[in-house]
Amino acid sequence: MAFIQRLLSLGFVPIVALLALQIFAPVQFHTFQEIIDPYIANTPLSHFLPSTIPLRSETPIFIASVTHWSHLEKIAAIAVELASLGYPITFLTGRIFENHVSKLHPNIKFSAFLGLDDKLTAEDYAEWARIPPGPEQELWVMKKVLMDGMADNQETIQVQFREFKERYGNEKPLIFMADQSFSGHWPVLLGAPGIRPNSTIGISIAPLTLESNHTYPFRSGKVPETGPDAKEKHWKAYQDYRNDVFEKSLNNYYTEKLRELGATDEPFPSLMVGMNILPDKLLQLGVPGFEFSRPDATQDVRYFGAFKTVGKSVDDQKIPVWWDDIANAKKAGKKIIAVSQGTVETNPEDLVLPTIEALKDRDDVLLVATFVTTEPEEVKGLGEVPANTRVAKFVPYDLLLPMVDILVSNGGYGAVQHCLRLGIPMVVSGLSQDKATTNSLVEHTGVGLNLGKRAPSKEKIGPAVVKLIEDESFKKNAAKLSKEYENYDVGRVTDGLIREVVRDWAKAKRAGKQEL
Repeated sequence: MAFIQRLLSLGFVPIVALLALQIFAPVQFHTFQEIIDPYIANTPLSHFLPSTIPLRSETPIFIASVTHWSHLEKIAAIAVELASLGYPITFLTGRIFENHVSKLHPNIKFSAFLGLDDKLTAEDYAEWARIPPGPEQELWVMKKVLMDGMADNQETIQVQFREFKERYGNEKPLIFMADQSFSGHWPVLLGAPGIRPNSTIGISIAPLTLESNHTYPFRSGKVPETGPDAKEKHWKAYQDYRNDVFEKSLNNYYTEKLRELGATDEPFPSLMVGMNILPDKLLQLGVPGFEFSRPDATQDVRYFGAFKTVGKSVDDQKIPVWWDDIANAKKAGKKIIAVSQGTVETNPEDLVLPTIEALKDRDDVLLVATFVTTEPEEVKGLGEVPANTRVAKFVPYDLLLPMVDILVSNGGYGAVQHCLRLGIPMVVSGLSQDKATTNSLVEHTGVGLNLGKRAPSKEKIGPAVVKLIEDESFKKNAAKLSKEYENYDVGRVTDGLIREVVRDWAKAKRAGKQEL
């Protein structure tokens, strides 16, 4: 009997102490709750010490993605992770993806952008195709999609935010997550009239664009200097970068659009830098080991590793008829090389065809070539497929890359991240979008060779592939970096960040600091 009394007292005393703390010292009590909440969430103890913040199922989140497949698939993967944890998600993008988004998860509701159903009209696509590939074409599409679409995107999210406020007032935090290329929230974040979320979380699916004394500018394609005059060289490079014709044209147009939409907090950050620094927090695809060091950077960056799955889903009927040839080649001791064209730069003459030509006489490899947007029989210049080559329009990376020894790529950041997660070395090329920076990171980390051209010749590609086959250091570096990815999980990192944001909101609300 005495034992039972002592046992009851052991439980009774802490309960009384917690009640007293809650009554007589509420600030200290809530501080204690905030500290212990992450450790007792989803355990029986949470019934005795309820969370100070709303449940996940009571925390709505808005997520926006630009209307482009290679962006949408990644942003959607994050949305599914959160929806699986119970968060109600409103997913905003162009109407052409309504069917896809609507099937992602029961907790995900699709909402279309105002204005265009796609990122461009049919006439726009035709005009884009008439511009020669290169900086002029890239500048045109960035102005068209990011800046000309800014007004519709701004109104899209403001409609959603007004409805949220009418329904919840200040009883729930307004959380907005956006693909960093989405521009609809930029004007309000820079002083324009409108509802500003309690927290904005950017989702970066490209290398960091943050300026630093320790790096060259984004898109320069240069590995940082390390000598005594490194900072001086970097500083000069930034001055040249700001005076570059491409950058000045882009940023002048961006500034003009921001002013038109009421932004007042000048001087505005440049477009590229703003993508990273305008959000309150930044979720970053990748790991710290695959980035340049920026000890002077101030943005709150949260790396989340690589996605668990990448690429469009495919059923068994769409697997190429030659699929078993890959396993047979591996059994025979051959190296499996994959080459793939991108989703933006789709000309097979840039990379796929010269790679086929460069490796056609090697009987120690099996080359898998995918054209992404075109069926092989429609590819001009393909001709007779060499005996050591297999071709297809598309094979999901989820299926292909685990079988591959080396990837030849134009440096799409998502493909590079998937390779790094699996420890696959790469031969990379490409200069547009973020590719110059991505490929300089491949070079910097020693996980591959950077050819530094948009359309490298077969004379460049062939020796690069051979070097990766013969020099095991690239494979070792890739395998070492892949271990870092094991420490990250996109769902865990994103959920942790959102719970942190909600805890901060709840703390401010209790302190009477929440804006009405």
